[in-house]
Amino acid sequence: MPKLDAALIDALGGPMPELEQLSAANQKKLAADLAAAHQAHDAFLKQSMDNALEHIPRLLRGTVKKILGL
Repeated sequence: MPKLDAALIDALGGPMPELEQLSAANQKKLAADLAAAHQAHDAFLKQSMDNALEHIPRLLRGTVKKILGL
């Protein structure tokens, strides 16, 4: 039985023994797919935040971004 790929463990946030049944190639593909999904999700959240900030008056946007830690 193959050992779990380190990138896959990192992407999942911890080991999942049932995934050891996947081949090494499938583990690497799953890790890459998860990383791509996380990047797409982050981009979507950033775009959503930018869209939400458009409803804030322009003079207040900088202050609101600082408050939100952006």
